[in-house]
Amino acid sequence: MCLTDEWFFFFFFLGVPEAEVTWFRNKSKLGSPHHLHEGSLLLTNVSSSDQGLYSCRAANLHGELTESTQLLILDPPQVPTQLEDIKALLAATGPNLPSVLTSPLGTQLVLDPGNSALLGCPIKGHPVPNITWFHGGQPIVTATGLTHHILAAGQILQVANLSGGSQGEFSCLAQNEAGVLMQKASLVIQDYWWSVDRLATCSASCGNRGVQQPRLRCLLNSTEVNPAHCAGKVRPAVQPIACNRRDCPSRWMVTSWSACTRSCGGGVQTRRVTCQKLKASGISTPVSNDMCTQVAKRPVDTQACNQQLCVEWAFSSWGQCNGPCIGPHLAVQHRQVFCQTRDGITLPSEQCSALPRPVSTQNCWSEACSVHWRVSLWTLCTATCGNYGFQSRRVECVHARTNKAVPEHLCSWGPRPANWQRCNITPCENMECRDTTRYCEKVKQLKLCQLSQFKSRCCGTCGKA
Repeated sequence: MCLTDEWFFFFFFLGVPEAEVTWFRNKSKLGSPHHLHEGSLLLTNVSSSDQGLYSCRAANLHGELTESTQLLILDPPQVPTQLEDIKALLAATGPNLPSVLTSPLGTQLVLDPGNSALLGCPIKGHPVPNITWFHGGQPIVTATGLTHHILAAGQILQVANLSGGSQGEFSCLAQNEAGVLMQKASLVIQDYWWSVDRLATCSASCGNRGVQQPRLRCLLNSTEVNPAHCAGKVRPAVQPIACNRRDCPSRWMVTSWSACTRSCGGGVQTRRVTCQKLKASGISTPVSNDMCTQVAKRPVDTQACNQQLCVEWAFSSWGQCNGPCIGPHLAVQHRQVFCQTRDGITLPSEQCSALPRPVSTQNCWSEACSVHWRVSLWTLCTATCGNYGFQSRRVECVHARTNKAVPEHLCSWGPRPANWQRCNITPCENMECRDTTRYCEKVKQLKLCQLSQFKSRCCGTCGKA
């Protein structure tokens, strides 16, 4: 019995006196609001809770009689008006997984490859409908290459590790004794792929070499993206396509220019100019010049070249070897270097910048630079111990041959030796009062003993003062 607003039950009993009628459902007595006249029973707003065994008992003074009937409520599969339950079930099954609900008209979910997804089949009916899933119109249990799990008594389908073979239409068929309902949803795998389209412009307008290269594009859902996204995809093999293979109009053909007759000062170079026709076969044949003059002006076959001045570097004789000493017996000498024409006209140096420039300085042997540093022996140390001892020596630049002193700048090419150094910087063995320098008599004569620095060094002499 399908759901409706009202249902009547009629049982006819005859008896004298008139029998009293009582109704039961599943052996439980029904209240009087359900009763109608002549023993009939009215059910209003029928729902699945009204399903059960209904019994009618008629009784009078002479006895009683009971009749029963089974009421089975049938509710065909349909989409519930409230979807909170199925949404909560999806969230509990896969909190972080993308999901979609099927519908009679169909829904869609776009996903990246490798992901998993949940499909929910919202359905209600009585008895509880049996749910069967399909992929591409075939029962999902027979699908190959599809990793899936049916959960929650068929209400949820989980599809794992999505790929190109996983996309397409998924449908759930709900059926019970009262009817059937089909709902569907489509999974679209968002993936990159190479597309071959749109030929490039032909490389030639005529002749036998024109080709067009097919253009490769990396697409995502029919939208062009950076080709780097398709790096892992198999690149289609593309072959150039011949195009514009036809005879060319007559045209002027020129050879390369010959070498210039002069390297500077103005020369001439020539080339060969002919009128030719290029065939579709690739063969070029000479034709009358008149056939080309109608198309374009004849190119020149002679032109001037290397118009720049003929220039060169010139230089004077080397000067005397009297420059600064740079080593033993070595000095520096100079000469003038300048740019000029071959006729002797002086020009700015920039005019000769393309030519290697001669050197303007060089090393030379000089008797005046035969010098070296000479040092004397160190003097005696001014102290035998303590922190104030020093000694000195004489340092001078001398000529190697004459052994006579010369100006020190002639020896500046080498480091000048030190002319003093500290010495005997050791602790004194005892602390008795004694002189530690050789100049204490002078200190006493100059009356410097009252100064602490001299008093400590000349303790013996100053103590006698």
